[in-house]
Amino acid sequence: MKNSLYLILLAMLFGACNRDIVFEKTVDINNLSWHKDSIVQMQFKPEAQQAYNIYFLIRNDNDYPYSNLFLIAEIEDAKTKITDTLEYEMADSKGKWLGSGIWDLKESKLIYKSNFTFNDTLTKRFKIQQADRKSGEIMGDNNLKGIATVGIVIEKSNQK
Repeated sequence: MKNSLYLILLAMLFGACNRDIVFEKTVDINNLSWHKDSIVQMQFKPEAQQAYNIYFLIRNDNDYPYSNLFLIAEIEDAKTKITDTLEYEMADSKGKWLGSGIWDLKESKLIYKSNFTFNDTLTKRFKIQQADRKSGEIMGDNNLKGIATVGIVIEKSNQK
């Protein structure tokens, strides 16, 4: 047990040393229940002409009822607005969570934009909203159970 705790702490230390990360922020979801009208918002001021990889961080527990996650994501500034409807696989065909972590809480790092360049240095506002619904139903889930944290990680891209 002591050795495994040591390995976990060591892995966290090396993971925290990623110099390419320029922004990371998470928001805890109250009562592990993400309301459909609750929009997670964050701001980031990019460098012009710098390419970035943008990820969503989602932490879920075993109460999350689906194998996929649907999100509506926006990036906006004073001049432009980009809106995407996204679907992410959260579990395999046997129901095993794809995220990493121990015990009931799993963390998934989901790619949103790869090698994405902002053309200016205006502050960008990211908005993330859940859009899950039961199969065959038009109305979305009012409260999506099992989501503990929603966040964004932005890294400098090394691609040319």
